[in-house]
Amino acid sequence: MALKNTAWHKVEPGHIVSFRYKSQDSNKSYKRTVLIINPDMRYRKKSTKRIKRFVVGIQLDTAVTKPITETKLEMLFKRTGGLEFEDGAVSGDLKDRLSKAETIKLTGRLRPFFKYLRTYSLREARRNRVYLEMDYLRIPKDTLDKFDAEILASYERLFEEYGV
Repeated sequence: MALKNTAWHKVEPGHIVSFRYKSQDSNKSYKRTVLIINPDMRYRKKSTKRIKRFVVGIQLDTAVTKPITETKLEMLFKRTGGLEFEDGAVSGDLKDRLSKAETIKLTGRLRPFFKYLRTYSLREARRNRVYLEMDYLRIPKDTLDKFDAEILASYERLFEEYGV
C-alpha cells in the first residue's frame, strides 16, 4: 500500500484515506482506513447552538478489526458510482463537495453498509496526519479490470475523435 501524506483540507469525497483516531470510549488511538463520503459535515447542536464539524465515511479497515470483504467492497463502489483515478490515487466516484442533504441521500443508498458507516469529529481527526491511499490493495481485481477497460475505451474514443 502506497501512502501519500496530505492535509485534511485537501481530502475530498471518494478518497480512501488512512489516519489514526481515538474513539470516545477507548484509551488508545488506532489506524483506520476510510472511504470518505463527506470530509466536512456541519451540525448545529440544539443545546448550545454551537456548530460541530464531522468527517463522514465508510470504515474499510482498522488495526484491530477485520477489513471489509471484497464482495461488499465491490458492491460499495457500485452504489457510490464506480471508481475514479484522481491525483494518482484510485478513489470512489463522488461529487467534489456534498451538502448535508446530499450526504443523507447518499447514506440512504448505502443502507447495507450502515454497520461500517462512521462519523469522526473533525477536531479530533485533525490532531493526527492523514494519508491518501494511492493503491488500496483490497479493491477486487474484477472491479479494477472493469475500471481499466472503461479508461481504455475513453482513451480510444479520444484518439478516434482527434485522429491520433
